[in-house]
Amino acid sequence: MRAPVAQGSPAAFESEHLWGPAGHSTWEPALAVDPNSRWVYQMTTEQLPGDYLLFRSSGDGGATWNPVQHLCLNVAKKPGFQYDPELAVAGGTIYAICLNDFDPGIVFTRSQDHGTTWSVPARLDGSLKYSDKPILLVSPAGKDVYVGFSTGYALHVAASHDGGTTWSAPVRATTPHLWYYPYGGALAPDGSIWFSVDAEAGVKQTGDGRIGLVTSSDGGKTWSTKNLAATHEGEPCPYKECYPDFFTGQAAVGIDRAGSMVFAYAQNLARRGPNALYVMRSHDGRSWSAPLLVSSKGNNTSPALAAGPTAGDFRLVWQDNRNGHHAWNTWYARSTDAGATWSAPVRLSDRGSGAAYKHAAGYDFPGGDYLGLTVDANGVNHVVWGEGSGVYTPAGTWWTRGGP
Repeated sequence: MRAPVAQGSPAAFESEHLWGPAGHSTWEPALAVDPNSRWVYQMTTEQLPGDYLLFRSSGDGGATWNPVQHLCLNVAKKPGFQYDPELAVAGGTIYAICLNDFDPGIVFTRSQDHGTTWSVPARLDGSLKYSDKPILLVSPAGKDVYVGFSTGYALHVAASHDGGTTWSAPVRATTPHLWYYPYGGALAPDGSIWFSVDAEAGVKQTGDGRIGLVTSSDGGKTWSTKNLAATHEGEPCPYKECYPDFFTGQAAVGIDRAGSMVFAYAQNLARRGPNALYVMRSHDGRSWSAPLLVSSKGNNTSPALAAGPTAGDFRLVWQDNRNGHHAWNTWYARSTDAGATWSAPVRLSDRGSGAAYKHAAGYDFPGGDYLGLTVDANGVNHVVWGEGSGVYTPAGTWWTRGGP
């Protein structure tokens, strides 16, 4: 079933902005807003030998930005790549994670002065020898912090219940022998934890997969999995340095203040077919609506969901190439009825120049395989994503704000 289109004026966004040193490649960015102030924070990965992370802050909602700083979370004895950043804010504290290579893997730090100084980085994956694609969730008061991450054929979760001062040993949250990757997550008003996951089969992650949720209602001690959709090997990816499972069944979940849930996911219905974008709705996380088709134009990827400041308000961002093979764009839609209807898509990547990979119809390819979306207390959307000529380089970090 195709999702009905809600009537109303399209959201007003600023023209997209490029962030990053001139002539350098950056990719896979993250962002967060302080729900009680106008502070906004962004991170991205600068691709240099020994990749490292860039961080910046804005105290006026993104109108102006403070100087960029390097936020290097290296806990290894030898230099390693720094990438896959995640940010969250609660109680005025910034929480950040990233990968310090695959081993030692995920590290955590926090700042209580808007990013001027940071705590000593802490390794979160214990004795595990591989970790990838972390997702960070923080409770509104900042006491409970959860990090879900892939360890190959499982999803593990590390938890802290004192704001990140101490951490539990990672708990294995899944049992099937599948490559589990979390692409989003949310905390419900009742304290339950939800990670949206893609579970891929095969040595090269190209077999049939499952899309769904991994959840806990006891503070991360025990976990269960709810499969919501199936997917198949993705469309072949001919772009520079692309990997076989780039067009995997990525998924996102959002939960509003009333506990209503929306699950968005990219799914192909045939092996090596393009992904369409769907949503499901739930009021309890146990029973879910039939899928609603949001976009079937081109190949759809990288969905991100965020709840707005009022009940039933959800925002959705994704990338697709409806305009042509080398004409990808970043799109936005909004629902005010808990996902039952959605506004017509708004194109956020609106500049036809500014880099060699940009054209009037769009950009060559997504830079990286995920993007960031958050909504501030005034209902303004903040979006950040990657554009490029291939998965890695050349690529750039682009962002905008606006809405609702």
